[in-house]
Amino acid sequence: MHGALGASLRDIVAFVRTEALAVLGGAVILAAGLGWLMAEMLVAMLQHVFDPPPDSLAVPWGFIALLGAGAVAGAVLASLFAAISLRRLPLGQTLREE
Repeated sequence: MHGALGASLRDIVAFVRTEALAVLGGAVILAAGLGWLMAEMLVAMLQHVFDPPPDSLAVPWGFIALLGAGAVAGAVLASLFAAISLRRLPLGQTLREE
């Protein structure tokens, strides 16, 4: 669609990268919020089971950083593959068919 509107291939690739970054950012914010909420609920539920009860959450920062790096790498690879497939797409033929 952007090609039909006159956008260059560089603009289309930049749009794909920006879209992947926006989706990743929203997913990270949503996952962090839901993960924190679930952890708080789990600590509240398990306070009556353990003696002594847990006082606070233990956050495995190294594991969270590794998961974040994996998510960023996945988003970069997905946008790279999308950009490569866009460059191989015959836009002229596609637009003539539509």
